[in-house]
Amino acid sequence: MYTDEKIVKKPRKYYSEDLKFTEWNTVKEELEKLEKYEINFKKDLIEFMKRKSEFEAALSEEMAWKYIRMTCNADKPEFSKDFNEFYSKVISPTEAYDFKLKKKFYESPFRKELGSEYDLLNKIISKDIEIFREENIPLKIKEQELSSKYGEIISKLTVEFKGEEKTLSQMGVYQKDPDRKIREEAWKLVGAKVLEVKDELNDLFDQLKEIRIEIAKNAGFDNYRDYMHFAKGRFDYTPEDLFEFHKSVEKVVVPYLKELNKERKEKLGVKTLRPWDLSVDLDGKVLSPFKTEEELVNKAIEVLHRVKPDFGIKLEKMKNSGFLDLENRKGKAPGGYNYPLHETGGSFIFMNAVGLQSDVSTLLHESGHAMHNFACKHFDIGAYKDYPSEVAEVASMSMELLTMEHLNVYYSDDNDLKKAKLEQLKGTLKIFPWVMTIDAFQQWIYTNPNHTAEEREEFFASLMDRYNTGDDFSGLETEKATRWLRQLHVFEVPFYYIEYAMSQLAALGIYKNYKEKGKEAVKMYEDFMSLGYSKPVPEIYEAAGVKFDFSEKYISELVDFIKKEIEEIE
Repeated sequence: MYTDEKIVKKPRKYYSEDLKFTEWNTVKEELEKLEKYEINFKKDLIEFMKRKSEFEAALSEEMAWKYIRMTCNADKPEFSKDFNEFYSKVISPTEAYDFKLKKKFYESPFRKELGSEYDLLNKIISKDIEIFREENIPLKIKEQELSSKYGEIISKLTVEFKGEEKTLSQMGVYQKDPDRKIREEAWKLVGAKVLEVKDELNDLFDQLKEIRIEIAKNAGFDNYRDYMHFAKGRFDYTPEDLFEFHKSVEKVVVPYLKELNKERKEKLGVKTLRPWDLSVDLDGKVLSPFKTEEELVNKAIEVLHRVKPDFGIKLEKMKNSGFLDLENRKGKAPGGYNYPLHETGGSFIFMNAVGLQSDVSTLLHESGHAMHNFACKHFDIGAYKDYPSEVAEVASMSMELLTMEHLNVYYSDDNDLKKAKLEQLKGTLKIFPWVMTIDAFQQWIYTNPNHTAEEREEFFASLMDRYNTGDDFSGLETEKATRWLRQLHVFEVPFYYIEYAMSQLAALGIYKNYKEKGKEAVKMYEDFMSLGYSKPVPEIYEAAGVKFDFSEKYISELVDFIKKEIEEIE
């Protein structure tokens, strides 16, 4: 379409291209060389960090491909075995060396000669030194092994529906069916299937919880919540700030969504809005933006090209390089992700497309992550490319909204285009209550560690009520209380979820700028991405032209803006 080029791997500066970081002996040898590296001047200290970063990029890419193969083939134990063995035998042993190397930087007398541009790097490394405990290495290996079991369990779940075997992801299509009985049957079938493994998942989670509590105690923290807040480098806000965020969403977003759902109930002509009534199209028509994976990606390339030509060209290079696995199939792990390939200087996108508008949004979302990775390939110090989630997700969520103005590439019918835009805009707000539910749930879990599985369900059900936007779970109390079992973040990446809501706020602000300033907003978006994690989070948001603010006032401003956008389209 625009290029037949592939992504060209960045050449190594400090290590031979023939050096493979697949065996521990090779990795150990290079780590020992870094340990002995002489630092006699300020320039040596910077050179040392660059060498360390190049080594880490090569090693992380080795792990990336093992993870990618594992998730693309979740039903084949050999790939899971390969990943877990590499993690336990190669990645985990590097942690002790990583600590020593960071300490080498931290204790160097030349560190004080570095300019203010290294202030954040100093902060990041100080945090890593303070939190490291050697006794946590085997615990983290065990945690990784256990968390990978979640994907194995869920990926194997299938149901028989309309005479065919379907994955849980494929069953999502039926929540769009205009026949309410079909939606209900599909919803309950999936719920029943998850309940079949409820005890297994609860047991798995309890094992993970105990390991995580031990990790936190070893590091000197009262609870795992506080440990993770520190470990994730949340320097610019506190858990109390997040409680303010929870309340702001409860007061501002939930009431508006209740209004929208009241309209939905009336248009559907039902007495109460049930969980299977939340996704169906009110006009009875399911949007079908593409038929094949090829069509999905080619149209995404065109959409991105319209926002900025370079964006489309980069996605096309990823396609040409085989860095996309988009279609849902049996045996594939659930979910979607963008995996950075730091040595190559590109990204791999994984998702489970089934032909819906939400798949378009997912691909554009992950493409935002990919553009972020491309924008940061110029950094030769790895810490600047390891941005926290509240920065990373801004790139992806903003891309969903920046591309919304060009969805006519997928939809030639004006009514379909209008429908897709409304789905996207309303979706930006629908995410907030669920994110608050999951974050509040995790906060409670780890600050009340001695709870039982029954108490866990009871508390989750109370959160579902607190953030309920008008749907009725009568007679579905068990399904309501166990809905968290389908949220992979709780199992695999604890406390990585609130960032979606922070980033959505930023994305709404960027979209507002785009509507008001056009290309100037795209330029600010690029400026934001090119900063990576070289500045504190509030400064990075400022570069994008938005605030880092959880207040009721600020959220009200953005919700009012989206309300107007929705009203104009309708």
